[in-house]
Amino acid sequence: MKKLFLLIFFFSITINCQNVSYAITNENIANPERGFYRYTSTGSSGGYNLLSQSTLSGYRTNEGITVIQRQFFLRDFITGIPISTTYLTNMQTDFNRIRNAGAKVIVRFTYSSSSSTPVFQPSKAQILFHMKQLVNVLTLNKDVIVSIQAGFIGRYGEWYYTGSSEFGNGNFNLLTNTQWANRKEIVDYMINNFPVEIPIQLRYIYAKQKMYGNSYIGRIGFYNDSFLGTWGDSGTYNVSSSQGQPTTADITYWQTNTINNPVSGETNMVNAPRTDCSNAMIEMDRFNWSLINKDYFPTVISNWQTNGCFSEMQIRLGYKFELINSNVLNNNLIVSLRNTGYANLFKVRKVYLILINNQGVEYRYEIGNTSSWIGGVTTNLSIPLNYGIPTGSYKLYLFIPDNNNNNANYAIRFSNIGTWVPTKGYNDLLRTVSISAPIAKISVYDMQGVYVKDNLENLPKGIYIIKTVINDLIYTKKIYLNDNSN
Repeated sequence: MKKLFLLIFFFSITINCQNVSYAITNENIANPERGFYRYTSTGSSGGYNLLSQSTLSGYRTNEGITVIQRQFFLRDFITGIPISTTYLTNMQTDFNRIRNAGAKVIVRFTYSSSSSTPVFQPSKAQILFHMKQLVNVLTLNKDVIVSIQAGFIGRYGEWYYTGSSEFGNGNFNLLTNTQWANRKEIVDYMINNFPVEIPIQLRYIYAKQKMYGNSYIGRIGFYNDSFLGTWGDSGTYNVSSSQGQPTTADITYWQTNTINNPVSGETNMVNAPRTDCSNAMIEMDRFNWSLINKDYFPTVISNWQTNGCFSEMQIRLGYKFELINSNVLNNNLIVSLRNTGYANLFKVRKVYLILINNQGVEYRYEIGNTSSWIGGVTTNLSIPLNYGIPTGSYKLYLFIPDNNNNNANYAIRFSNIGTWVPTKGYNDLLRTVSISAPIAKISVYDMQGVYVKDNLENLPKGIYIIKTVINDLIYTKKIYLNDNSN
C-alpha cells in the first residue's frame, strides 16, 4: 500500500456519468457473522475432538455458511482441576482452522450435558479460575469469535439445572439474592476480562433484567435455544401458559437490547403454527435475528426448506446491505444504501473509500463507520473527493473490513450484481473520476510545529501537518506516511 494522504485540496473532477444505479441480488452471500450456522462440540473425557479443516472449508464453499457454534465441554475439570495445557492447545488449533476456512465461531463453555452424574456443576471459585485461564486464548482469537454465550452454569451451560446451592436450581423466581449475585459475578468477569470486541449472550431475558436492571444494555445480547417453542420459548420470556405470548414490556426490552447486540439460537420442537414459515419469518424480523442453527431442530429446518422460506431466511438473517445508487455532486460522492436484513450489524465497522489509478496504485481513506446503517431507512453517504493524490483517472470502491482482520473473507459484500471483488474484499462502485492538479501553496510541518519543506516528495515515514493555501484561504490536515515512497 502506498502512503495514504488525507490532504485537503480543491481540484477539478471529470465524471464518467452522473448517476449509477445498482442491481440487487438475492443470492445467499457468505458474509461474516450472519446466517445459518453449524453446530460442533468437543468433550474432555476420551480425548479432544478437533475440528476438521476440510469440513469447515466445505461449509463456506458448499453452503455459504461462515459461522459455526463450538461448545467446549469441560467435564474433566469440574472438581478443583485446571484446564489442561493440552486442552488449551487443542482449542488454539481449532481457532487456527476456523481462521484458515474464513469462518467465525460462537463460543460456549459448559461442564455437562447430563444431570445424572454425581457432580455436574463446579463451584463459583472454580469457574472463575477456569475463566482466568481462558482469557489469553480468547484474546488471541478475538478476530474469529462472533460472541461468547454465558455458559459455565447448569446443564449445557443454559443456567437452569445446576445442582448447586451457590447458583440455585430451576425456577428463577426461587433464587435468592446471593445466588443471583453469584451468577452476576460470572457475567461481570466476562464483561471485564474477555475481549471488549466480543459480545456476550445470555439465555433468558429475566436473567439480564434481574442482574442489570431494565436500563442497562452494554454488550449483552441473547441466545434463544427454544425459538418458537412452548412456554415462552422454554422460559426465554416469562409467560403464564404453554402458548402464552411475551408481554409488551418483554418484547420492547428484547428489541431495545438487540439493536446492536447479537441474537442467535435454535428451534427445539415442531410447534405449529408458530414454527410455520409465515410466522417464523415475522418473528425473526421482529426479534432481530442474526444467526440460527441449521442442525437443530431437524424437522423444523426441513419444513422451512420444503415450504419455501429457508432461502429467504438465508439471505435476510442478520444484515443485508444493498447499494441503491451513487452520484457525484459538487466534488462529493453521494452513495445511497439500505439494510433489508432481519437485524443490524452488531459489531460496528469502519468504512473506507478506495481509489485505484490506471497503474493499480491504491489510496485508502476512512470515511466513517456502519453505526447508522440500520434497517428500515435509506442511508446516504456524502464523501468529499478532495484528497491530495496525483492527477489521473481513478476507479472507486467501498471497503468494509473486519476491525481485527483485513482478510477479504471477512469483509462485507453488498447484495448487488457485478460489484464484488473477491480477491480484495472491495465493492466496486462502477464509476471512475479523473482528477487534475490544483493550484496551491503547500507547507509541511512536523508534529512539533517545526517547518520541514514546501512539498511532499521524499518525506520520511511519520505524521505531518500540511498547510495548504488556495485563493488566500488556509487549510490544514494531518497526514500519515507509512513509507518514504513518492
